[in-house]
Amino acid sequence: MRFDVAPELRLFAESVRAAVGGWQPAREPDLGAWLDDRDGALGARLAAAGWQELWSDADLGAVVAGGFELGRAVAPVCTIDESTLGAPLAVDGRVRHGLGAGTCAVPEPGWALALARPAATRRRERTLDGSGTVLAALADAAPLGSSEADARWAAWTAATLAYLAGLAAAALDRTVEHARSREQFGRPLSAMPAVQARLADAALAVDGLLLTAWQAATPDRGSRAPSLLWAGSACRAVTASAHQVHGATGFALETGLHRSYRRAKSVQVWTAAVCRAVTSPSRRRRPAARGGAP
Repeated sequence: MRFDVAPELRLFAESVRAAVGGWQPAREPDLGAWLDDRDGALGARLAAAGWQELWSDADLGAVVAGGFELGRAVAPVCTIDESTLGAPLAVDGRVRHGLGAGTCAVPEPGWALALARPAATRRRERTLDGSGTVLAALADAAPLGSSEADARWAAWTAATLAYLAGLAAAALDRTVEHARSREQFGRPLSAMPAVQARLADAALAVDGLLLTAWQAATPDRGSRAPSLLWAGSACRAVTASAHQVHGATGFALETGLHRSYRRAKSVQVWTAAVCRAVTSPSRRRRPAARGGAP
C-alpha cells in the first residue's frame, strides 16, 4: 500500500530523518537495570528541525510524518511525550523519562489531562527499554482546559501511532533484507512459503499501523483507545515475527532487532495504561503522600 503524502510533509519527514539519522543510545540497556536513553543533543537537533509545539497545530500531518521517522530510529520516547503533552508522561505514579522532570503529564478520566509535580524523592525503576522510568508521588496537579487537553491528546495519539508504525516498518525492512540474503536448504529464506506468509502478515500490519496513524491526523481522527490498543499489539507482533525470521541471529546485538522489540513492548504497556486511565470512571483525586511512591 502507498500513501499520498503532501510534498511539505515529505520535506518535514526528511528533516526529522536527518536529525535522528544514525542515532544510537549511549549504551545498550542491561536487562533488569535502570537506564535513561534521553539525549540532549538529539533533542536539540529535532528542535532545529521543527519538532516542537506540534500539539497546537490543527493539521497533525507533520506529527505523523515526524513520528514515523522517530519510530524507525527507535528514538527516545520522551521525544514524543514532551513535544505533544508538554511534559513526561506519568501513569499510576510511574513517570517515563522522569528523573529530572519538574512537571509531568497525568492522564485523567474522559481524556482529561493534568500537569503535576513529581516528589523530589524518586525511585528508579528497572525497565526493559531504557525509558528512564521513576516512581514518585505526584502533587499540585493542575488540570488543563478541555480544548487544550483534547489538542494535546490528539497530537500524542497521532505521534504514538506513527512511532509504532515506524518501529514496525524498520523491523520489517531489516527482516526482508535478511530473508533475501540468507540461504537455507539451497535457497533464500524469502523463497520459502512459511517465511513469505509471515512477512506478508507483517507487511499488512505495517500498512494498517500507518493508515491508522494517518487516520488519527484527519478531522475525524477515529476512536483513540481502540486504535492505540490495537497498534501496540500489532507493532509488538511484527517485531516478534522479525525475530522468528532471523532465527538465532535475531538476538545478536548487531541486528538491532532487540531494541525494536523492547521499545515496542514497552510502548504497548504504556499505551494500554493510558487507555485504562482515561476510560476509567471519574473519581475524586486523593492527596498524594509525600516523599514516596503512591
